[in-house]
Amino acid sequence: MSLNFDFVKEGPILFIGCHPDDVEIGCGGVIHKLKNKVPIYIITLSKNSKNPNNKNLVKEHLESLKTLGVKKQNIILGDFITREFSYSRQEILDFLVTEGKKINPTCIFTHSSDLHQDHQICHQETLRAFRNKSILEFFISRSMHNPKPSLFIEIDKKNLDKKIKALSKFKTYQGKNYITSEAISSLCKSWGIKAEIPICEAFNPISIII
Repeated sequence: MSLNFDFVKEGPILFIGCHPDDVEIGCGGVIHKLKNKVPIYIITLSKNSKNPNNKNLVKEHLESLKTLGVKKQNIILGDFITREFSYSRQEILDFLVTEGKKINPTCIFTHSSDLHQDHQICHQETLRAFRNKSILEFFISRSMHNPKPSLFIEIDKKNLDKKIKALSKFKTYQGKNYITSEAISSLCKSWGIKAEIPICEAFNPISIII
């Protein structure tokens, strides 16, 4: 099987996000691009359910990932409290190690260490849990601080349209400017300017094991 992703090998690929919508924002196009090529698993560390306004968030997250082609049995939801990850570092590490042993991924996509406190913890504990795996960091636009991606993965219009459709499932976040179709489309196109790619998602490799 030739994927032009030698470090991905035969998979599985594991995408780790802190909150519902994170992996869709950062990697939705790539998830859809690879959905029929390698097994894909999602870990979302927090259901973000402490806020009463988020009562439908888990359901929307599952619908969103289904739109991208992710199998429900491959979605793992943690129960860590949003914005309080720093109090649960060891528990998060243990959770990632335990689930990682079950999945045995060849490649992990995780948060960059950006302005969000939960993203920082997720980034650090992913690096600890998966020292012997290929790891790439993705970017969340509203939390980015001087991002410097060096890996650009081309996606096509169908991948982009599915990413936009997936994010439209988050009715809880309706009206948020970072999740609009215009914002998502503009970012995927602007990332591509540097690499002369029409549409892409951008990442930064932390470690590549081939």
